[in-house]
Amino acid sequence: MIDPADYALWNSGVPRPYLNALSRDDLLAESDGVRVRDSGGRWYLDGRSGLWNVTLGYGNTRVKEAIKQQVDKLPFANSYGYGRPAQVTVDCAEALVGHLPEGINHVRFASNGAQAVEMALQLSRFLRLRAGQPERMAVFAMWDGFHGQGPGAGMVTGVPYLHHQTGPMLPEVHHAPGPFSVGATPGVSDMERLITEFGPERVTAVIVEPVVGEGGHILSPEYVGSLARFCREHDIHLVFDEVVTGMGRVGDFTRVGQLPDVTPDIITLGKGITSGYVPMSAVAIHDRLYDQLAERTTGDTALSVGSTNDGHAVAAAAALAVIGALTEDGVLENVRRREADLLAALAKLQAQHPELTGFRCLGLFCGLELGEPGGPSWSPGKVNKLRMALESRGVLSSSLRVVPNLMLMPPLVITEDDVAEIAGALDGALTDVKSGRLPESGFAKAMG
Repeated sequence: MIDPADYALWNSGVPRPYLNALSRDDLLAESDGVRVRDSGGRWYLDGRSGLWNVTLGYGNTRVKEAIKQQVDKLPFANSYGYGRPAQVTVDCAEALVGHLPEGINHVRFASNGAQAVEMALQLSRFLRLRAGQPERMAVFAMWDGFHGQGPGAGMVTGVPYLHHQTGPMLPEVHHAPGPFSVGATPGVSDMERLITEFGPERVTAVIVEPVVGEGGHILSPEYVGSLARFCREHDIHLVFDEVVTGMGRVGDFTRVGQLPDVTPDIITLGKGITSGYVPMSAVAIHDRLYDQLAERTTGDTALSVGSTNDGHAVAAAAALAVIGALTEDGVLENVRRREADLLAALAKLQAQHPELTGFRCLGLFCGLELGEPGGPSWSPGKVNKLRMALESRGVLSSSLRVVPNLMLMPPLVITEDDVAEIAGALDGALTDVKSGRLPESGFAKAMG
């Protein structure tokens, strides 16, 4: 237990209960490859990649050397406003668009995923206002979709508690059930249906994750293709939030790049763009929007979005190194192989543990559903007990506050042996929860 008076960091929404459970031995102190060590000396296989972002593990030489060299050469240049961007930032943008869908040829760098989402929506609304369409401000998103936190990103996130915790946020935001939602209309896209009822001429943008972060639900090519055609027919900007799925997580640079005949207007990227070594995100836009932006911008009506550290030179160097690792070091191929290993391991576990009622994996983006066989799903609290039981067995994972799923998001460089270790720990953790055994540490007990 840590005395709050001796703990200067505020990093929990419920600080006192959190600190009642935390000890100095629980703090992370060291890393090696895909593992982290706490101050008490315990090593863990990081099956959640930090916060889903440390995609190349903690010791990637290519990224570390790129960061060191850039710090020595030019640690900062201003990419915002009148500033002259660093050469490395321009190089990074040019390298990145080479791996994005056809027509997506311009990138604006930001500092985190939520900021990228808000930039994308600001761009959409700016273009409408400059086109003389002030009535076209509505944004549609998906329930259980996650797009970040804050007054803009938190509002489009389909998690209601974020909408009300601090009072009014971004107006004119609406949500539709996804095809995976309880109560979704069979055989119908509720997104398209609700927009039609609302009035497409009042909608500026639709934002979706191709794999929904709250549970890992994979939107089918048919669903996404239909939505893309619908948006194009009604001149609605389609924003693909690939903050999680992008940069290798699904075995490619983007999920949309794996889908036939689907080209969004805007793609947001983040998380693995620098493997988490330096904060960075990106907003990539189609030529048709970039041309409109150029046509509708004057000296008095420029779109003013951005912040000091956007396009940071050190972050750009790290991102260039990540692009190199994905294209030259066999990382994408490894994701596809380990996906097959993980699917096979989960199928075997499901046969032994019927409470593992379902699982979905696309690349190394995996959502596990838990529940009583033939009965209700586990509560989020019970899933969190499974997460802590898994942690007590040396593997870190994620559980969700609203959707009762366990998420496995390991680094893209895990090995076949690492997958076997995750599966073995999960086998034991499921047995622990069924038998009522709790982890020994006070932190695990309190957090479970």
